[in-house]
Amino acid sequence: MNRDVFATEALYYVLQREFKMRIAVCDDERCYRDVITNAVYEYSNMHRLEIVIDEFICGEDLLNSASRYDIVFLDYMMDGIDGLETAKTLRKRSINCTIIFLTSFPHFVYESFEVSTFRFFEKPLNIEKLYAALDDYFRLFGNDYPLLLKENRSTICVQTNDIVFLEADNKKCYVHLTDKKLHCAKTMAAISRLVPMNIFYKVNKAFIVNFNFISGYDRENIYFKTGGHVHVSRTYLNSFKEAYRKFAKGRFI
Repeated sequence: MNRDVFATEALYYVLQREFKMRIAVCDDERCYRDVITNAVYEYSNMHRLEIVIDEFICGEDLLNSASRYDIVFLDYMMDGIDGLETAKTLRKRSINCTIIFLTSFPHFVYESFEVSTFRFFEKPLNIEKLYAALDDYFRLFGNDYPLLLKENRSTICVQTNDIVFLEADNKKCYVHLTDKKLHCAKTMAAISRLVPMNIFYKVNKAFIVNFNFISGYDRENIYFKTGGHVHVSRTYLNSFKEAYRKFAKGRFI
């Protein structure tokens, strides 16, 4: 491929760590915490997600945590402050987390609207409905977040949803966007740890592609909606097809 020199001295830095989603499960009953935690970890394994789950037995413990969470599962009725008051405090702190309520009191659903609840589930939890909610979450929020790239003294913010594919360049990497290409002074492997694994997949030693930009593939190449293509090696072909079909959730003929 032709290579321009857009960012020859680019460096990436994102949160000083690999990207992992953090989820809080707050319920005073151990059996329900176990059900949610096990179901979410099973979902993460199916979709190649890196998730860390912290469990809490009361709202006070959750509010005292130094961590910030992408998703919070909250029981409504708990000892001490209840789930609604816990959620209100989170919102007052301007914490932009996704809140999912679980309760044995369905009439509470109307009050939960006060804190912009993403989903409301009655106990016992229906796992299929939980998975559908997580599917909706990732379609809306979970795959798009900023990566900061530094070019000389300038900092460039790139959204993960704008990355078409990554290309290895010895100890550096090209980040191919929808409208340009960045040359980063880090390896493809290092950058791949910062992007959402459920939509990015390695198709040979030199390329990692974003499923969302694939327009088609054959036994030799993967083609992009933005134009162009990359080679898929025989070693990766079968695993790529299986992963892509899972990503498409069986919607193929």
